[in-house]
Amino acid sequence: MALTTIGKKEIWNYWAPRYEKLWSQHFALGPSRNLIHDHLAASDFQPNRILDIGCGVGQLAYELATRWPKAEVVAADYSAGMIARAKRDYAAPNITHIHGSLEDIPNHKPFDLIVSTNAFPYFPDKNLAARQMWKLLAPNGRTLIVQANHNNFYDALWLIFVKLTVSQAEYLSVEDLKEVLQQAGFTIGKVRPISTAFFIPSVFLVEGVRS
Repeated sequence: MALTTIGKKEIWNYWAPRYEKLWSQHFALGPSRNLIHDHLAASDFQPNRILDIGCGVGQLAYELATRWPKAEVVAADYSAGMIARAKRDYAAPNITHIHGSLEDIPNHKPFDLIVSTNAFPYFPDKNLAARQMWKLLAPNGRTLIVQANHNNFYDALWLIFVKLTVSQAEYLSVEDLKEVLQQAGFTIGKVRPISTAFFIPSVFLVEGVRS
């Protein structure tokens, strides 16, 4: 199955000019980016090449490019509207923007770090996506996936609402996400939650390391 069908492109093109106004920016999207930064600061990781897959309008890619101005950053998204916004509003000299998905990323030069914030649920074949991430990483490279998780009944109810406001997706539990990464060849590193409001679904960072 192809990797490129990350939800319905039309809805993401619609949200591209309104992305910062999404209700989830305050409770999930912004905190997800902060969790990535906190995790990287705590690990003292110094990547030379970074891939942000499902980058949206490019906020995290821009922050990482600013954090490591000597690193090469690739920001990719399947929505033309999102990439257009990223190029316009979140550009930096060390960022390359790609309109596409994982299979459109050149693999001649491996990445040290792959980040995916709230995009992984939209991959229709998550096992294939995880294997492609593993192939794109250098030895000892890391992938950091942050997403809402279906860990309990309350999460399930909340995620029905999320799907209605954006597009259909499959939200894995933390344990299922760990299993997908392990089957792709990753060693599981840190697993960290974010806590922004008691009423939103579980959101976790799961780290996979290419040993």
